[in-house]
Amino acid sequence: MKKVHGSRLIALAVIAALCAATVYAGGKKEEASKGPIEVSFWSLFTGGDGEFFDAMVKEFNRTHPEIVAKTDTVKFDNYYTKLTTALSAKNAPDVVVVHQSNLLRYVPKGVLYPLDDLLGKMKAPLGDFVEAPLAACRFDGKLYSLPLDVHALIMFYNNDLFSKAGVSKVPQTADEVLAAAQAVQTATGAMGLSVDNTTAKYKAYTLTRLFMSMLEQQGVSILSSDNKKANFNNKAGEQALKLLIDSVNEYKVTPSGLDYDGAMNAFKLGKAAMHFNGVWATGAFEKQAGLNFTAVPLPPMLGKSAAWAGSHTLAIPVQGEMNPKKLEAAMTFILWMTEHGEMWAKAGHIPTRKSVTSKAEFTSLPHRKDYAAAAAAAVAPPRTPAWDEIYTNLSDMLEASVAKNKDVKSALSEMETAVNKIISSY
Repeated sequence: MKKVHGSRLIALAVIAALCAATVYAGGKKEEASKGPIEVSFWSLFTGGDGEFFDAMVKEFNRTHPEIVAKTDTVKFDNYYTKLTTALSAKNAPDVVVVHQSNLLRYVPKGVLYPLDDLLGKMKAPLGDFVEAPLAACRFDGKLYSLPLDVHALIMFYNNDLFSKAGVSKVPQTADEVLAAAQAVQTATGAMGLSVDNTTAKYKAYTLTRLFMSMLEQQGVSILSSDNKKANFNNKAGEQALKLLIDSVNEYKVTPSGLDYDGAMNAFKLGKAAMHFNGVWATGAFEKQAGLNFTAVPLPPMLGKSAAWAGSHTLAIPVQGEMNPKKLEAAMTFILWMTEHGEMWAKAGHIPTRKSVTSKAEFTSLPHRKDYAAAAAAAVAPPRTPAWDEIYTNLSDMLEASVAKNKDVKSALSEMETAVNKIISSY
């Protein structure tokens, strides 16, 4: 009897020990719990963007009881510094936001997890993504993030000013844009084309983005295919730069010395017929009482449809130990966020899933459906670590070219020399 009793005690002790045991998976200690899998996420979205994003996370958590997404907002000024440190130490959150233009900082360092196998296992509908922003997330044939949105350069126009000037057709070519701008100025005295062309805190950034867009409209990239030299000192570059210079100095439809805030305010207050800016300006214009405007993709002024575009993408960092269940939960979160882009579109962004743009929740939003086609014509910045420096210098040189009404060929030659010098230093 003693032996049987002793055996039972031992068995009970073993069972108790197993029940209280801590499970070790991949070297990480996890409590033996059947609770939801936690997916940590850093958000850089604040203000209006933050409200919409937080609402999406709340809805995801409501509809996914087996997963809980926990967000921590990081101020944009500190975001990439903090992210770079965390990625290097392999203790970043489970999901992170990376602007498409910043992927090049991280992909070569091996700190972002390649998603292809995981997406294949989960049978993710990659064919539902608009190809241009998806392709911008590929490096050497592998996907390292998924695009949440596209924020492209588009055109806003004032319906009332067009009507007063007798402009009945949305201008498409460069000649049509200039003619519409002149017609409005003549008939109403308002500014024809509101585009910033001087340095303020934004470095006259629209000039470089327009220049790059108009090159692509002619089938020409701003840098060579290997990104090792400038590729704009040619006929396409002459056409693009001439249009920027002439709109200010010959046709005078844009004032010289107009900065970003001035360009925004002129259109916002109903004092400009057309305005080129990113989709993010939509919300500010919607809040302006009495402003009757339409937003459309950037006109294909010099050829085909093409416009500079950025993108917020969602990526999974490489951790010290990769937990398969946590990976699937993180990807479930990412795919759901892209699948519900109609909620994010309230902030002005263009969804990247084709299925989203046909949802009633999206098509019922004002303006968004009118410029959604810009996603298919999105042009990403070149993949070179020199781009930030190139961009800054081109902004300054384009500004000087417009302000001084420079000879186009001479200006392009100077720009080419400067860009090639920058590239050679990397």
